[in-house]
Amino acid sequence: MIAAKRGYSALALALASLAWAPTARAEREFPVIIQSDLALSYEVPCSVCHLKENTGAATARTPFALALKARDFTDGQSLGTALARLKSDDFDTDGDGVSDVAELKAGTDPNSAADASLIDAQEPGYGCGGSAPHGRSSGQAALGVAALAWLLTRRLRGRS
Repeated sequence: MIAAKRGYSALALALASLAWAPTARAEREFPVIIQSDLALSYEVPCSVCHLKENTGAATARTPFALALKARDFTDGQSLGTALARLKSDDFDTDGDGVSDVAELKAGTDPNSAADASLIDAQEPGYGCGGSAPHGRSSGQAALGVAALAWLLTRRLRGRS
């Protein structure tokens, strides 16, 4: 009986820690810098630099992001300089005859020769930085809590 109470206490503590664990905030720094430096009327979506909705720190791997990196982009301080170099080079990542900076100003994706619109583009839901930009991600937390509860219940039953 005491072991069961300890088990349930451990389960309650684990569930509470998952429910109250702070979620990392999304970094909106880079899209805002691009918007400001190029005087855009919209915020550039993370997908301009990140592939397959993966927005972790080391996942900026689109052709546009690589073009910025080739112009010494490493952090928020160097982004403006890299954008200026990209503009002075008149660089065209997708080869459609329109420079990357001109595409961003027109609201189209510099990675796509198809002139895909960036204005009001839907983000994957967790923004730049790899976490939920508008609070906690309840779907993943609920799945984690359910998995933990199932494992602890199995363990407690095994001890009885």
